[in-house]
Amino acid sequence: MEWNERAWAEQVFGRCELGDRRRTARLVRYAAQQAKDASASTHTVCLGDETAAEGAYRLLRNAQVAPAAVAEGGFCHTGEVAQGHGALLAVEDSTTLGFPHAVARALGDIGGPAQSQRRGWVVHSVLLVDRETGRTVGLLEQQRWRRDAATRGKYRARKARPYEQKESYKWQQASERIAERLGETMARVISVCDREADIYEYLTYKRHRQERFIVRAAWDRHLHDSGERLWAHLAQQPPCGTVRLSIPQRGGRQARVAHLTLRSGPVLFHSPQRAGGRLAPLEVQAVYAVEEQAPPGTTPLEWVLLTSEPVATFLEAHQVLEAYRLRWRVEEFHKAWKLGCGIEERRLQTPENLERLAVILAFVAVRLLQLREGVEAVPDQPCDTILQRPQWECLWLSTESPPLPTTVPSTQWAYYALAKLGGWSDTKRTGRVGWLTLWRGWQRLADRAHGYALAQRLRGP
Repeated sequence: MEWNERAWAEQVFGRCELGDRRRTARLVRYAAQQAKDASASTHTVCLGDETAAEGAYRLLRNAQVAPAAVAEGGFCHTGEVAQGHGALLAVEDSTTLGFPHAVARALGDIGGPAQSQRRGWVVHSVLLVDRETGRTVGLLEQQRWRRDAATRGKYRARKARPYEQKESYKWQQASERIAERLGETMARVISVCDREADIYEYLTYKRHRQERFIVRAAWDRHLHDSGERLWAHLAQQPPCGTVRLSIPQRGGRQARVAHLTLRSGPVLFHSPQRAGGRLAPLEVQAVYAVEEQAPPGTTPLEWVLLTSEPVATFLEAHQVLEAYRLRWRVEEFHKAWKLGCGIEERRLQTPENLERLAVILAFVAVRLLQLREGVEAVPDQPCDTILQRPQWECLWLSTESPPLPTTVPSTQWAYYALAKLGGWSDTKRTGRVGWLTLWRGWQRLADRAHGYALAQRLRGP
């Protein structure tokens, strides 16, 4: 990835079609400023430059700057970068952006208590990940829409609507759009989705288009001509192997290592009845991963993954499981967008202005993830590949004892030094630093390095 904020912004937004090159240039300048301090307000990132701040606000208020046009420039950049990668995963998920301030009245229902004052958008994101390295390539697709509060609780009415008019159609729409952007590269892409995507029409669409997918099953479907159901059928298949899976601590759940038994094989689903008639039977491959001996007091893990990928051997089934585990990257992206960039804390006067900012910050959030991955990817290289000399010297003096080393420290040292500056301690004994902690360290280093560089210039040669 590009470490320089201005060069990064030029790559991502430099070819956005906004009707005027001056608007695009302003977008690049503002995105670069925001990338230096992702969670800071628009005025703050302009560092007291009133002219720059007014230019940024004009950009966000400009009705000629379509959020979709800003996003499309970033999506196309991701598509170009994807051409240089091998196997890819398009990891997908939905979330909500909620706002409690005055502009919320013009936004949509996002669920929660009926009396809640928070309203906003429902968002569906597709993040592209390199399958071999696990590194984030970029944001490839995002849909945002407002739910009508009047439809809340009207489940039967939603069931009666055609598939193309349902919110669940978002999965197929996402596939259509990424296929348009990727062209022939789509053959190397596997869509990876959680249980919400277990929709018969969506799976049928992927099969008919010969597009690759891994979807966690939500429904214990009937199998065609056998009378069996999916879970019972897979449980009867012979085990093909066992894998160890590290379960991180989350909420009240303790960290542990789970031993999952894998079973796999083809399944033929009985077609469901729809208003226009019964659909055709659907054949997919399935991987059943189950924790057969969970510790007392814990809920055993149990996943059924439906896929287009071959699963005849243990290695093939294991590869499907490993690919599905990377789906959590899109959840990390949403967290980076909300916490790292603070999008839900932003205050703008109209939904349109807020949406323009949300799109820009979505790509800044991707950069937060890529920063951590970039540091982790080259642990043995000198850290001057990611830090300028005044930066790593300042980082050393902030976290280590003087004097400065005579050789450039490693990137691995910089990784843990930045973590230390961000307040990290390895309480979970994983040796892994969260992206938010690493970013805090990065921001604190940026503040200190500016003063350090200034002091060096004042001191002279």
